[in-house]
Amino acid sequence: MKNDIWLDENDLSLDDNSDAFSYPPLIRCIKAEQSWDAQADTNETLCQLAELEFAVDEIRQKQKNQHKCLDGVLDAFYTQWLFSGSSQDVPEYKLNSVCYALSMRSGTNTALGLILVHLLERAKLNASLALSQGEIIVHVALSEEEGYVVEPSSGHQTWYIMPENENKKDQEQDQEPMELIFNEESVKLYLSQQKWAFIAVEKFGHALSCVEQLMDILGDDPYERRDRGYLLNQLNCPKMAKDDLQFFIDECPDDPTIEVIQHQIKELADHNNILH
Repeated sequence: MKNDIWLDENDLSLDDNSDAFSYPPLIRCIKAEQSWDAQADTNETLCQLAELEFAVDEIRQKQKNQHKCLDGVLDAFYTQWLFSGSSQDVPEYKLNSVCYALSMRSGTNTALGLILVHLLERAKLNASLALSQGEIIVHVALSEEEGYVVEPSSGHQTWYIMPENENKKDQEQDQEPMELIFNEESVKLYLSQQKWAFIAVEKFGHALSCVEQLMDILGDDPYERRDRGYLLNQLNCPKMAKDDLQFFIDECPDDPTIEVIQHQIKELADHNNILH
């Protein structure tokens, strides 16, 4: 069976970085995990994903109607493939891993949402991650007026339609605001969440990998430089840490954390003086 899985059919390795930014978000997140987990079997993960994609292709061929196609994919995702949130005592950085979620069929809303959006897009549906009341959800737009909202961990879905005679601005005011998250923004969200999950368990090298990949996307973002400085300090690289923290102070002099950062820089300077 042909491996038609968003990538070149003869290349499942993801070792070539030359066009990394052209990959779909889920593939980029899978690729990102190689940088902090040398044992990650990304080829196996891609094969698992390919099997789901082939199944989605079959659903789409049978169900031409958008509503029925969506129902078919969601039914397969939650009932047949048994994706769900987890109540087990598993570290957040694992549950947030898309590789872990594809293998164990369990994860955070972000990991499950990334996988579900990928498969819904495979079914030619207009799907994206979204942020509503601080929670990650999946939004599926069937038209400008009609769509669905899906809770990634449970599969609970809500259908909505905007009446033709209702003022769109008034309707938006009545509803809680929902921020759609597209393409690169979803990769940034994933890397940011993994960064903080790694910091929480003091996996500072892993978190540093997340920061460096975020900086590949954002450039010299002062907040990522601040976080890199903190991590470099934890990894006993005081000189580079000081440079990053000073950069943050220069770029964001009015930030409320400035005094804390200045204190950290002073400690780093005192440390260097003691060493010399």
